[in-house]
Amino acid sequence: MDAFEEIYIAYKDDIYRFIYKLTGYDSALSEELLSETFFRAFVSFGNFKGLCEIKTWLCQIAKNTYTGYVRAEIRKRRLFSRLEKAKETEDFSKDIENKELLFCIQSILNGCDRRARDIVQYRMFAGLKFKEIARILDIKETTAKVIFYRTRAAVQIQLKEKFGYEI
Repeated sequence: MDAFEEIYIAYKDDIYRFIYKLTGYDSALSEELLSETFFRAFVSFGNFKGLCEIKTWLCQIAKNTYTGYVRAEIRKRRLFSRLEKAKETEDFSKDIENKELLFCIQSILNGCDRRARDIVQYRMFAGLKFKEIARILDIKETTAKVIFYRTRAAVQIQLKEKFGYEI
């Protein structure tokens, strides 16, 4: 067994859960993005410098993979076409509503500065500790906490004002 295969076996479940949360619990999309994430990791494995834990490195790749997917989705407007078709069943409508909420959150986060967006995504979707986030972004742990809580509050306000969601 080679080194990368061992990494895949050790971290695929953690990275899948991270992606699964990012995608709004879409298992098919999560599987697709997991494959793409590990493909990208395999291709760039020689460039891994060991400045962070492998799991953190894989989460960064997964987040970038997901961000690329979201940008493509926005361009295609696939979510809105699904919303129009969703009127047929209540369960499907709830599923779409959850995805729409996630889409709204991501839309708001995309309007934030990169550091704030990264902190919120790492914390909420990857479940990373503030200490790990601080190390990734080369900031103090307390700075990561302050930015996270301020950004989260701003997102909640914008969700209510722009989209009518209260969380």
